[in-house]
Amino acid sequence: MKVGIDIVKVERFLDKINDGKFLSRVFTHAEREHIKEISTPQGQAERMAGKFCAKEAVSKMFGTGIDKGITWLDIEILPDSLGKPCLNLKGTAKKMAESLKLKNIDISISHTDKDAIAICVAM
Repeated sequence: MKVGIDIVKVERFLDKINDGKFLSRVFTHAEREHIKEISTPQGQAERMAGKFCAKEAVSKMFGTGIDKGITWLDIEILPDSLGKPCLNLKGTAKKMAESLKLKNIDISISHTDKDAIAICVAM
């Protein structure tokens, strides 16, 4: 079993909502669209923070962190039809999961108006 966890302050993302360079470096097009579905800046910041720390948790589960082989865009976090966050691995992250023979990788995200936390568990 492999585990990764991360926590971030939501306020860090309030000034990033309209930062196109940051958004396109960290979030896929589909993730950016999912963030924009929320109409308030606070809500968008909370969603961004949740996705950000989920990506960090996944990279920590791999033991690499971001930018040590895995990029932000290699990890995509989108909801399923019920709203549960689901993981889509691409590029190096996908290859690493395959080489480690990870069959099940699960994530969970939670947040308040101040903090977001995510955990990733893989087997």
